[in-house]
Amino acid sequence: MEKEILIKEQEHLTLVYDKLLEMKKKLEDQIAALDEKAVDDKNDIRDNIRFDYADIETTMETLAEIEVWNRYIDTYNVESSSLGKRLNTVNKLLESPYFAKIELQFDPSEEPESYYIGRAAISENGYDQMVVDWRSPIAEVYYNQEMGNTHYTVEDRQIPVDLKLRRQFDLKKDKLLSYFDTQIAIEDPMLLQSLSQIRSDKMQAITSTIQKEQNIVIRYPDVPFLLVNGIAGSGKTSVLLQRIAYLFYQKRKTLRPDQVCLMTLNPVFRDYIDNVLPDLGESNPLTITWHEFLDMVSVPFIDNDYDYTEAENLKKIHDVLPTLTPEVDDFFDITQKETMVMPKKDVLSIINRFSQFPMGVRLFQIASDELLERAKNILKNSDNYADNESDSVAKSENADNNRLENDFGGAIRTIKKCGFINVMHIAQRILGKSHITAAEWLYTKMELTGECDRNMRYVMIDEVQDYTMAQMIVFRKFFPNARFMLLGDEYQSIREGTISFAEIKEMAEKDGKEFVELPLMTSYRSSPEITEMFSSLLPAEKKMSVSSVKRPGEKTIVKECSSEAEYFSELEAHISEFGKKDGITAVICRNAYSLEKISASINNLDIKIISEQDALPSSGIVLLELSLAKGLEFDNVILADVDRESYPDKELGRHCLYTAMSRATQRLVVLSCGKLSDTLK
Repeated sequence: MEKEILIKEQEHLTLVYDKLLEMKKKLEDQIAALDEKAVDDKNDIRDNIRFDYADIETTMETLAEIEVWNRYIDTYNVESSSLGKRLNTVNKLLESPYFAKIELQFDPSEEPESYYIGRAAISENGYDQMVVDWRSPIAEVYYNQEMGNTHYTVEDRQIPVDLKLRRQFDLKKDKLLSYFDTQIAIEDPMLLQSLSQIRSDKMQAITSTIQKEQNIVIRYPDVPFLLVNGIAGSGKTSVLLQRIAYLFYQKRKTLRPDQVCLMTLNPVFRDYIDNVLPDLGESNPLTITWHEFLDMVSVPFIDNDYDYTEAENLKKIHDVLPTLTPEVDDFFDITQKETMVMPKKDVLSIINRFSQFPMGVRLFQIASDELLERAKNILKNSDNYADNESDSVAKSENADNNRLENDFGGAIRTIKKCGFINVMHIAQRILGKSHITAAEWLYTKMELTGECDRNMRYVMIDEVQDYTMAQMIVFRKFFPNARFMLLGDEYQSIREGTISFAEIKEMAEKDGKEFVELPLMTSYRSSPEITEMFSSLLPAEKKMSVSSVKRPGEKTIVKECSSEAEYFSELEAHISEFGKKDGITAVICRNAYSLEKISASINNLDIKIISEQDALPSSGIVLLELSLAKGLEFDNVILADVDRESYPDKELGRHCLYTAMSRATQRLVVLSCGKLSDTLK
């Protein structure tokens, strides 16, 4: 029976693969023909179009002709892009046409229908799908892992079905290597095979092995605040990226990549995940760190590595700002290059004309219009403008304004962007201190000018437990129309003063927004031995619900060294041993001081030191700080400084050690020079 099924499924795979090859050839021919026609038309434009601007009539004819050609070029670009995207889809499916099959019976009187599920949908004639997209509603029954009577949802309507078969395939191009008929996640051979693979420098999509609890998150309905609370190794980031791909699919006619923002802690992690969405046929969204966000919104200075803003200071800015009386140092002179256009005392004079309005958005909206008119009049009367005007004929008002923009754009832009406001001075007045953080500066500017991004529809924040309440308040204010998906693990918070999940819930409820928290409690990253070790640092009630699905691995090694000689001997021995194995080995240090000390002592070994600007190598040994290891995973991990000083037996020390241990997938070595951290005793 199994041999018959294997033969039948191989025949189906061969049929699908041959059709994909035919489609590829046809698409390549269409693209080649389109490109050839475009070259001919380009030559035709070059040879025949006349740029004649002798008078108004010929100018209009020339512009009309150019517009006709522009529309044609736009049509060509649309057609070329459509064919290119379809060819990309076919090429991706040729690597592995599909990964699963389901048989559904919609009516007891009818025969079951078969559906093959892959990374993307493809149809031979436009409506009969050879492969259905993993994000399609009907594929939901595959991920729900409920045999028998189940359902899937289409536009809030449940479709009842009887799931007769749930089959997984191990394919390589047109070769069927094996198949598995599976029912529940813990018996999933494909998942275990995937988890046993060697780790690389890039995160891989989990499309074919998404588990039920992960699928719930990926397909969860839109809510203003969705918090995913998952233990280390539960696939939070993978789920995040799959959800982004799912949203792009569900809202493909209305959602653009520039309307999704993914906040990540460091550039190393961004580089680690940057191939996942393109592999799923989607574009990467805007992916930035906190510092890059501050640069994007033109904050004129950057804090140190972390934000330490007190949330109460932002509340104080909000409450006190409307009560302030403007003063001259609240503003800057308005200049055009080095020429004075309007001194700040004149700016204050105009602001005071609208004293019926409190300090805030309304005041500066009205005052900016008045300042703009005043500045334009001053600029029109300037010698530079008058000299140029004498040589020209009378212009329309629009032409006049355009010329002002061209000649005096600096001053005009300063007014339009409220650059005449001394945000720093106003924040200092309110808070009564000279040092203002970037978050305080930006929040003050938003309160003064209303600056925000209303275009952003989704903001995804990974490792949310490492952000402060103040940062979350800034994000909420800057992205007022966005829905937030937050992912994290409170026990992986590696610094003081960060937001708690209870505070996130309270913030959402205070805004009158729906808040949903979804758990991920299964570790898919680490072996049972490593999972048991890092989960031992969790509170008892949390530890009880943690599980690992990987096959048993190697025993973890914990070594307390009594001397530096013994310590470096042990360290070098483990580095040498792991260096002979496949995959990536990470030597993780708690801080920069420890990293520098260790790197100086083992500089004879072939180790790459990872900084924020570096990408991970595809194999070998890396040395990096814990803060840069967050979110990453490695086949072998050596924790090089698990002593009492680096990992004190306090809440923060336990969080840091839990985070560091859970980076390992197969092998974990814990070393200390001197007394081992009491956290492990």
